[in-house]
Amino acid sequence: MVKRVGPPPFLISDIGLFYVLLFLSFFVYFAVVCQQPSRPQLFVSFRGEELRNGFVSHVVKALEDARVNVFIDTHELKGRSLENLFKRIDDSKIALVIFSDRFSESEWCLNEVARIDKRVKGGKLRVIPVFYRVNTTDVKSFTGKFGSCFEETVQRLSSKERNTAESWKSSVKSVSSNTGFTSQSISIDSNLVDAIVDDVKSQLPHMFTENKMSILEELYIAIVFAAFYKLVAPIFFSDTSFFQTRQWFVGVSCIVLAHRRLPLTQV
Repeated sequence: MVKRVGPPPFLISDIGLFYVLLFLSFFVYFAVVCQQPSRPQLFVSFRGEELRNGFVSHVVKALEDARVNVFIDTHELKGRSLENLFKRIDDSKIALVIFSDRFSESEWCLNEVARIDKRVKGGKLRVIPVFYRVNTTDVKSFTGKFGSCFEETVQRLSSKERNTAESWKSSVKSVSSNTGFTSQSISIDSNLVDAIVDDVKSQLPHMFTENKMSILEELYIAIVFAAFYKLVAPIFFSDTSFFQTRQWFVGVSCIVLAHRRLPLTQV
């Protein structure tokens, strides 16, 4: 009686096997595990249409020209709740708060600053304050027109909301105490814009490094992939001795190291 034998397993040379598995490892590793993180978002907080159409528009254009991912509230659909804007702040890595003399007349802006301050204190956000045509002392001490606008905003609050005013005040003082820029020290707008962009770009590469996996994490994943292919190889190949060799594990590790050598062009 003739014993029926199934189709012979797929045969492939050692060199062909190496390239096939190398390709599969490369594809899975890059497609599933090592996707580059999206460019860190920069959130811009400001008050006033005159700023929106003037200084802020120049800042945003310069940042976008530098390939920085910028968000300002003009991109938000009208009618959305404040929580949607908070989500934008939470998704950001840097916040650019542009203080002006009328900034404190907006509850919306003050709520933004409170959220930004919370994220900064939690180590999840960096903030760059910009004092545009407003005295830094007025912002930090709530004096001058900045202070007057703040008092008018507080007067609109109900008695139950007065604690909110103290929270706003604390957040403004905290955010404004960070290192930033003033139009008093850099009086020419174009120079101020350049200084802001340079500062943002200097901070972004460090953030990309933070988002990258450590080499130990990547090597661990490479070993997992190598072991996985070792298990499934008998299904496809008649000779699986290659998976027992040092070359197999070294080859996968080389893919990891090659990935870490790829340049990041995020900005």
